[in-house]
Amino acid sequence: MKQSLRVRFGFDPEAIVERLQLTGLSTADSVQLGNDLQHQIVRPNIVEIIDSFYNTLGCNPQFVEIVQQHSDFDKLKKAQRHYLLSLGESINTPQYFEERLRIGAAHQRVGVSLGLYHCAYRLLQSILIDNLPKSTKSNPLAFQSMVQFIIKITALDMSLAIETYYADKVVTLQDSIDSMRGEGELLRNSLRTDSLTNLCSRDFSIEVLKAALASSQEEGRPLSVVMADLDRFKDVNDKYGHVIGDQVLAAVAARISCDARDTDTMGRYGGDEFLIILDNTGLADARQVAERIREEVGSNPVHVDDVTVPVTISLGATESCDNDDRKSLTRRADRALYAAKDAGRNRVEIGDAERSPQERRKPHAERQATAKRA
Repeated sequence: MKQSLRVRFGFDPEAIVERLQLTGLSTADSVQLGNDLQHQIVRPNIVEIIDSFYNTLGCNPQFVEIVQQHSDFDKLKKAQRHYLLSLGESINTPQYFEERLRIGAAHQRVGVSLGLYHCAYRLLQSILIDNLPKSTKSNPLAFQSMVQFIIKITALDMSLAIETYYADKVVTLQDSIDSMRGEGELLRNSLRTDSLTNLCSRDFSIEVLKAALASSQEEGRPLSVVMADLDRFKDVNDKYGHVIGDQVLAAVAARISCDARDTDTMGRYGGDEFLIILDNTGLADARQVAERIREEVGSNPVHVDDVTVPVTISLGATESCDNDDRKSLTRRADRALYAAKDAGRNRVEIGDAERSPQERRKPHAERQATAKRA
């Protein structure tokens, strides 16, 4: 069941009395004045009041545009009639507050500006005062009392309408912000993820590698990378077509990532080439990872529809050095990859750094100290 706006905005009996007092309305005075407003002004002149109200607003371009998009004058006049026939009566009841709160929510949804809102209430005040009977106008005390009541009652109604107007505006803005955040997250994910393989995209993989390399050099933590490339993949595309080729790539990507750890990054580097970033992993372990990938990829052919495609993969692995940047590290892994190709494919080759394995295993701080002593 939908929660009432009165409950949502905390208008219990005590809060209703507080709002009435804030606008200068007392229950005792309002009963008689509300009755006089209805029977002396509103009901005898309701057609003229409504026509005057909308004839004036009809000259406002913003109002006309809203009406054209969301309603028509006949519906608005019907709604205004219902509103006027309850104006000033039973103002201390939950029902009166609920109806006025709903008016603000409805107007916010159709795009009524707050400026137009204020002007409309001020216009209504003027029209009601203009329609005071001659007997009231000729009595200064009665005239002053009724004018003050009209000002106060329209102020009360406007305060309640604005209550929900602002709240719904905030909700609308929050929804827009959440929507933009969601779209931004989708965009970020699309930039991070290769749409064909669901591995990391090339750009995102490079950013991860830069960050991991900086961190490993700072903390003396090992970092290895593996470059991998399908063997004779051009032949697959030439023989079966690019549609089959794409499905083979996707299947191979799934095999590459099946044993990935949380700290590993598997990315599509381009075409049928893959980049695997192994954080906190030395060269010996990187070679084992590369061998597992090679066996996983080549252990069984890929089946696509009625086509069976044998696949193998060549890989090159290397570990980072202190003086490495992203390019030097991937270049060394790439050279190892092509060494694997030259050696017959379906194998792993190591792109060793210039320093010894013993030196590579030294913590970063110790290597720096050694270099300084030298």
